[in-house]
Amino acid sequence: MNRFLFASLCALMSVTAFSFSAHAIAIELGAQYGHKTQTYDTNNYNEMESMTGSMSFYLWERIALELSYTDAQSVVVSKAYASDPKRTTIQRSQILGSDLILILADKKALFQPYIKGGLAQINRKQTIKIENQDTYENEPDSAVAPSYGVGLKISFTETFGIKLSYDAWETPIGGGSKTNDSAIRAGVTWML
Repeated sequence: MNRFLFASLCALMSVTAFSFSAHAIAIELGAQYGHKTQTYDTNNYNEMESMTGSMSFYLWERIALELSYTDAQSVVVSKAYASDPKRTTIQRSQILGSDLILILADKKALFQPYIKGGLAQINRKQTIKIENQDTYENEPDSAVAPSYGVGLKISFTETFGIKLSYDAWETPIGGGSKTNDSAIRAGVTWML
């Protein structure tokens, strides 16, 4: 994780140094929230919640470098038969992202769609609780993965707006294969 953070900061500093010669950098702070539930019955359901904080550095009119931190938790509760013990699986993920954003509209437009791509450092931990039995944890997992997404910023004023996004990570899983983890988020954004 330290190498990932160091590489992101080096990239930011080099682009910032180049950018300062042309014009000042605008900074945008953001906070997003995501929540999802699926219920089959009272013994079988899952719930996911995530919170993301971000800082974007607008290097040119339509290009920004975004650094973000996401804390997410997923809870899956399952019970096949009434006589079975209830099984609860809790997965906690922390995602440190570094993405290049391309804004597809003018900075002063009300609707500003964007696309983004980059890298994410993903740290995961899973805890499994079985009713009337032991609780155990799987080995924590950590990986660097490509990330990408699309979104829409609705700018109400020059400094305040809301942001809707779809973000995905190509996450490595056991055995060397990969899966696409994704999130739909909504939040607010402020230009400094």
